Amino acid sequence: CQYHMIKVQCGPAGLKGSPDNLYHNNGDGTFRDVSKQAGVHDPQNLLGLTAVWSDLSDDGKLDLFVANDGAQNYLYKNGGNGQFTEMGYQAGVALDENGKALANMGVALGDYLHTGHFSIAITHFSEQYLELFRNDGALTFTDVSYLSRIAQPTIHYVGWGDAFYDFDNDGWLDLIAVNGHVYPQVDQAKIGVTFREPSQLFLNQRDGTFRDVSAQVGDALKVPRVGRGLAVGDLFNDGVQEVVVENLEGEPVILRTEGGPRNHWISFELAGTKSNKMALNARAKVIAGDLAQVDEVRSGGSYLSQSDLRLHFGLSDHRQAERVEISWPSGATEVLANVAADHFYCVKEGAGIVPCAGIRTTSK
Repeated sequence: CQYHMIKVQCGPAGLKGSPDNLYHNNGDGTFRDVSKQAGVHDPQNLLGLTAVWSDLSDDGKLDLFVANDGAQNYLYKNGGNGQFTEMGYQAGVALDENGKALANMGVALGDYLHTGHFSIAITHFSEQYLELFRNDGALTFTDVSYLSRIAQPTIHYVGWGDAFYDFDNDGWLDLIAVNGHVYPQVDQAKIGVTFREPSQLFLNQRDGTFRDVSAQVGDALKVPRVGRGLAVGDLFNDGVQEVVVENLEGEPVILRTEGGPRNHWISFELAGTKSNKMALNARAKVIAGDLAQVDEVRSGGSYLSQSDLRLHFGLSDHRQAERVEISWPSGATEVLANVAADHFYCVKEGAGIVPCAGIRTTSK
């Protein structure tokens, strides 16, 4: 195969894909393949790279987003009866704004606009761009990659893992992505791209746009790497989230924020009782002064990575959250009032805030 007149390995065009699989948990340590029954088996055998579960239609039922490399994305709407309907084209997330299928790889979900809806950010190959689908509600999305000022700075890079996270704890989600080419041969080709590439951080401007601050936040992001996986979590339990990057070459890297404003924050670890114990896809709405944020306990996303399951919210200069509303997968709702900032809290479904040891017991 040829890439800019360079002989390279082939892919993804011409590669043979496989069906997607959904396994139903029987509750006895076994699983049952329900892919065809549920309607998510992908008879086209596209090259699925990342799948994320989230209630993107805001109807209380988990939907499924699948990023397919070099083809249209899938968005499966949950019918509530064990079956899904593929709505990618109708929802506006199958193709880019020009009707073109891109090399969809990493996926990040986040409410970067404070609308209560999770938008979708997808990394792609070079000469494409990091794509941002704004969630307009009612399962309708708009490609705002250029309007948000994210597209142009990412055109020359091959993006992989990405995540929405609050870099500076100001209460507005920022966006980070790691890059790295797939063809080592590009280093000898002199075509303006390299095998090792820098990472990128985009600061939320609170008006629907982002600012590329990659060159202003120290040398760590500038170091060229062959990045692949990316996960976010507060590794040091100090209220500031770290970014862990897995590289194709070399050791993993931990990116730790140092300096900057010491804004307030709050963090929740949730445990279900009637809901699944890990509280996957439970939602928390946190209101602190003029800030109203929503996030969910989410499994998967980014690229071959898992971020911290604790829900972290930056609170800017607010010293407490006046109201925290937790919506559990079981349908139950729990409300916490006047919760002090700068603390980690453990919340057990039906019991409110509890000692963390009470929700981390090892099953026997």
